[in-house]
Amino acid sequence: QYPGVGNSIESDLRNVMMLVNATGMAPKGLFLDRIVDVSRKELLLEVDYEQELQNQLRMKQLVESDPILVNYGFIVPDVYPELSTKQILTTEFVSGGTIDKISSQRSDTTDNQEERNRIARAILTLTLKELFEWRFVQTDPNWGNFLYDVHTSRIALIDFGSTRQYDKKHFVDSYLRIVLANANRDREALLYYSHCLGFLTGHEHRDMIEAHVQSGYTMGDPFSSTANAAYDFKTSQFSKHLSKYGPVFMKHRLTPPPEEVYTLHRKLVGAFMLCIKLGAVIPCRDLLEQVVENYTFENENDDDEYDNDNNKTHNATTTTNNA
Repeated sequence: QYPGVGNSIESDLRNVMMLVNATGMAPKGLFLDRIVDVSRKELLLEVDYEQELQNQLRMKQLVESDPILVNYGFIVPDVYPELSTKQILTTEFVSGGTIDKISSQRSDTTDNQEERNRIARAILTLTLKELFEWRFVQTDPNWGNFLYDVHTSRIALIDFGSTRQYDKKHFVDSYLRIVLANANRDREALLYYSHCLGFLTGHEHRDMIEAHVQSGYTMGDPFSSTANAAYDFKTSQFSKHLSKYGPVFMKHRLTPPPEEVYTLHRKLVGAFMLCIKLGAVIPCRDLLEQVVENYTFENENDDDEYDNDNNKTHNATTTTNNA
């Protein structure tokens, strides 16, 4: 670690906030103070190599004890505590290039496309396990953090400074329900659990509600019920569809998203972007269905409350229409 990097984080972020506040550069709906606060926590974790060492050891145990991930060829380099400090992290050397490099190889052969698809399925499988099975997530899906060995087809995972643990009962349960609602294009469930997690206040402009719903559907497209067959990431225009709602969020957002979302969305979007880079054409719906099938929700009463609220809304609508 370069000397002094950790000590400069606080002052650098304060200077950024002063500059932005003085110039009025940040739109109200950006909630820059929340972004800076999340960034501060992440950066302080990134420069704590003792914590990163523990993260890497734990991730190595999780990955290498999972038969599915082992079969995909995932490995995590070993670490050497006796040669590491808070500013020095010593790990095993692993061979390979950044995983996106396979996209620059010839793509007009069946073998190459099959390998791209295999890698994409592997990345999505790993991502869903991190999010919903372990709830222990490496939140920086930079392509350089996946080293692909063309000779062995192994994928080495590196850089665990930004790894975080997420609370199951108070966040992940509802987040999974939102992901499922997105995939099923279930507007009522999406809005209900979005209120539960604090994405929405209940007083949003209709344009904000619609942007929230449509951006959610975009996030759920790869897992949608129509994607039981192969989903074509390369032609999906995922980024274009997602980015068009940004101006609405900046104008009409009344509350910042939950803190956890800044990192979790980055992880999920990053996995999708890698699939796009690989030009993957793969089924994805089954991966989400496996997660839901094996998942135990901490508070099943949430579903009962949603059903009751949904029934009340339906009954009220029916009464109004009959009147």
